Amino acid sequence: MDLLIRLRIGKRYAALLVAVAAMFTLAACGGSGTNTTAAASVPGVSNDTITIGAVLDTTGPLKVICAPILAGDQLYFDKINAAGGINGRKVKLVQVSDDGDSTKTKGAVRQLFEQDNAFALFQVCGSGNANVAESYTNPKGIPFVDPIGGGSKFVDAQGKALPWVWMTQPNYGDEGHVIGYYLTSKQHAKTVGLLYEDDVLGLQQKSTLSESLQKNGAKLTASIGYNAAQPDFTAAVQALKATHPDVIVLNGLPGPTAKFVAAASSQGYRPPMGYLANYPMADNSWAKVLGSAGDGTYVSGYTSTTSPIGQEYLKATSGDAVFSAYKFYGYINSKIFSDALSKAGKNPTRDSLRDALDHDFNNYDTGFGPSLTWTPDKHGGVSDFMFFQIKQSQLTPASDFIKAAQVWP
Repeated sequence: MDLLIRLRIGKRYAALLVAVAAMFTLAACGGSGTNTTAAASVPGVSNDTITIGAVLDTTGPLKVICAPILAGDQLYFDKINAAGGINGRKVKLVQVSDDGDSTKTKGAVRQLFEQDNAFALFQVCGSGNANVAESYTNPKGIPFVDPIGGGSKFVDAQGKALPWVWMTQPNYGDEGHVIGYYLTSKQHAKTVGLLYEDDVLGLQQKSTLSESLQKNGAKLTASIGYNAAQPDFTAAVQALKATHPDVIVLNGLPGPTAKFVAAASSQGYRPPMGYLANYPMADNSWAKVLGSAGDGTYVSGYTSTTSPIGQEYLKATSGDAVFSAYKFYGYINSKIFSDALSKAGKNPTRDSLRDALDHDFNNYDTGFGPSLTWTPDKHGGVSDFMFFQIKQSQLTPASDFIKAAQVWP
């Protein structure tokens, strides 16, 4: 072989050996450069920060729910960060408001991941809004934890778990079954009327409530759908009143359901057994809006503050004028998500977070009452419910927890 060629090969081989040796030296020393490179390759993860995104309406019709949830989120993450963060990283929560308008949700989600470089999506407020967000995150392999809305999708058309979506709260189908059981078995109602939001939020519950009532010897006398922006409920009151229900179930959002109760009160009408509202109304702010017209109303819920974390929250918010179930929701779900990030490891990736969510939450103690189990094939939320009654504009416990699996089928 020509001497010049031999010299060139020798120089290249020597350079390669030097490069390989340098790589092994860095690895053996465990230098900060290795961690920096690893963190830099994972969206939203740096050596000292992990960035998560949220779409919570603080400017539109859902702000009555979403703004307190955000306050609860921030309260918990502030606590975690003050203690050093998660595996040495502070949590940075980037929140974008979509005005409660699902046509703006995709743009908000794109901003979080294409501009703000978020690691994962934590909370989108509203079932329809969450479903829009899922259509963006799931195909891209972005973890989406805690879609806020019992009509949010977490399974595909074949009933298989969506691989990148994890629910914490119950779905409205399970709640419909439990409400039907409670009204018939505990309150002995025979005829029930339903006011429901005429979209994904209410249609599922309309179906399950009806079948639960039928199973327990009662019936749905009438169901009236409404638009979330509907200003007047006079006709809805008259239509339900004409069917003479023992009780009326209120499904949907705090604003419209409060308008319905006010419209009924102005007409001098109240069902013989009053009202029962589903869990979006399980907050003292709704009871306060109802005023005296709301006294005696029952409300479905699924959280209790008797646990250690509940007591921790009450202590942290002792200066608040009134207890907010929405703010408590944000606090406890931020705890769940923080636990998942911790379980994802010291150098988290989206795959390691998915693995933790799928395998490390078996009969997990949520801290607010019901336990939670996620597996690769099960991404639904809790399915235990309790009932409250409004007394002097305050929600007071009226039952123990009832498991959906015990009353249906």
